[in-house]
Amino acid sequence: MLNTSIRLSLKEKLDFPAALLSVALTVIWAVLSSLWRSEQYPKSLLLHVGYAVFRKATARLSIAQMQYIMPPSNKVYDIYSRKAKKIPDTVDLGDGAMGHWVGDRNAKHVLIWYHGGGFALPANLGYFDFFTRLIADSARNNKSLAVFALTYTLAPQATYPTQLRQAVSALRYILQETDNHPVDRVLLGGDSAGGNLVGGVLSHLAHPHPAIAPLPVTNLLAGAVMIAPWTFMGDYGEQTIDSRGDLITEAVGGPWSAAYLGSAPRDHYTDLSTAPPDWFTTFPVRKVLVTGGGSEILLPIIQDFVAKFREGFPDVELCVGHREGHVAPIYNLYIGDRTETEQGKRVKSWLQEMLQEEKM
Repeated sequence: MLNTSIRLSLKEKLDFPAALLSVALTVIWAVLSSLWRSEQYPKSLLLHVGYAVFRKATARLSIAQMQYIMPPSNKVYDIYSRKAKKIPDTVDLGDGAMGHWVGDRNAKHVLIWYHGGGFALPANLGYFDFFTRLIADSARNNKSLAVFALTYTLAPQATYPTQLRQAVSALRYILQETDNHPVDRVLLGGDSAGGNLVGGVLSHLAHPHPAIAPLPVTNLLAGAVMIAPWTFMGDYGEQTIDSRGDLITEAVGGPWSAAYLGSAPRDHYTDLSTAPPDWFTTFPVRKVLVTGGGSEILLPIIQDFVAKFREGFPDVELCVGHREGHVAPIYNLYIGDRTETEQGKRVKSWLQEMLQEEKM
């Protein structure tokens, strides 16, 4: 399914055959190189090839080319609903944003999820597989959970702070427009750029953004999950590790952050890693779980971020999955690897610790 609403330049159109050929050649090389892959590479052949293809595609194709060949998040939700034989339940949040219910919207707890992709790429089916797993695991533990997934406007079609405003709108809708979701039964979750939005929303609740309407809360959110959060948009310098075990490279950081920021300067909402410790002390949330992959290039940045976070907000846990890449709990499912990741296991068990049991 092509996203024909994306306009490509003549150069980008002419470049497509060469770009796709380079990706095809990467598949061949990845299969051949798998014969001597070491501990630095992903655990399975499928992930080894899948990560290599994703690295090449995101580094070789422009943002517009990637968006052209990938359906938007709301269409992916419709595809998921058809496959799962579910009736789509989408809410128009205004300002170009949409929220999609996964599971029973009357569940006792709601996890609002902000997807990743550098603010430039849409959600994929791996997200909805991941949400289904979280909901099923909660049900097995006699706990009621639904997911409310946000479709926000991708960059550069809109720039900061549009996406943060839309992320706040999702939380505002749950707290103010639904009847049975008090703040202490609502959780925030996000991965990569979505993890950035989790931090941005918590920052807005504690320190209202001047361009976004305040959202006062009278209690603490039940919890927040940040999978491989992208909290620093500057030059990483030497603070990255070998990208061969990951699905992204340093090449994407500059273009994706520039597309998101537009003409706006970086601040504590865009770069939570630059905030002082006292910025975190008034975050209205019980606990925060941060995860990262042991083989992902952002791991040093994530570790530094968590160390600073803990200085101002001690209830932060860091889980690092051995030999796992960027957003492995979701992107591994997208690639087709159904093996439970260490990060995914901890997200599930941590959620069960945060959720209240249903009364019999």
